Amino acid sequence: MSNKIRNTHRYNFLSAFFAFLLWGGWSFYINMSQGGLKTGIISGLAQGVCSFIITLFITFLIEKQFNFYKSVPARLILPPVCTVLFTGSCLVLVHTLIQTPAILKTVAPALTVALLFAFVTNIKLYKQLKTQTTH
Repeated sequence: MSNKIRNTHRYNFLSAFFAFLLWGGWSFYINMSQGGLKTGIISGLAQGVCSFIITLFITFLIEKQFNFYKSVPARLILPPVCTVLFTGSCLVLVHTLIQTPAILKTVAPALTVALLFAFVTNIKLYKQLKTQTTH
């Protein structure tokens, strides 16, 4: 089948926008209590921007991997897991570089939700594939 399975641009952007607000706010809250207002703002903005970009990147990477793998188990498991391992490593690196005081508290909830988001996005693509193959 030549049609690639994709998410809508609206889905991708809204997901990224809400990730910016939620995880940027979370990082601000957690790190302000540990390092003051300046630290909270810096880590909150860094986390918000990273969450926005990573969320867009997650949907892109999942789409690419979903269309790459041919077996159903690989399509269902590998795109979310590999994507979150890669993007999570980048996120930890950014927080290490900007010296975020509470890296684990900052990234653990975001990565947990990112993994769930990745699986939901992947399942959404799988349902599209099933719909295409039955018509």
